[in-house]
Amino acid sequence: MDRGHFSTQSTHHEVYKGTRNTWKELRANLSKVIPTDEQFRQAFEMATVAKAALARYYLRSLEMAAKQEAAPWFVPNDDRQTINLEHFLPEKPEENWPTFSEDQIWSFSKRPGNLALLLAKSNSTLRSAGFETKRVVYEQTPYVLTSQIAALSKWGEREISERQKALARLALKAWPI
Repeated sequence: MDRGHFSTQSTHHEVYKGTRNTWKELRANLSKVIPTDEQFRQAFEMATVAKAALARYYLRSLEMAAKQEAAPWFVPNDDRQTINLEHFLPEKPEENWPTFSEDQIWSFSKRPGNLALLLAKSNSTLRSAGFETKRVVYEQTPYVLTSQIAALSKWGEREISERQKALARLALKAWPI
């Protein structure tokens, strides 16, 4: 999802050789491979993240954008032993999430809208607890994007999709072009 990652060896080579040296030239060449804000936002709204390390990176970047901190005092920690990835709707929900089918769990559990940063200690005690139990912990977190969930009265497909749309808008600030 990081818009800065693209593969255009010719553009890199042209910049290195000095044959493509103005911003206008560079932008015209890269516009062929970099999505527009609208394309990026739409792709982010539907994205899933299978790798926890990438999900933590995305959430750390989004958290910094939410706090409008270019050079933050508080950088979300990437130490998995301290801060880890919370799945609001657990990947293995047991009996605590009866309104979700197996297909819904598969479809929604790895979407960024369903993920957050949380202290590892808090996350290990929550495991597959129901939303009401998790809300209490979310209220206490210093992470803006995680604590916002506590204001909701329930957690379902609609809430996950709406949160992901909000994160997609925030992603435009986190990774501007």
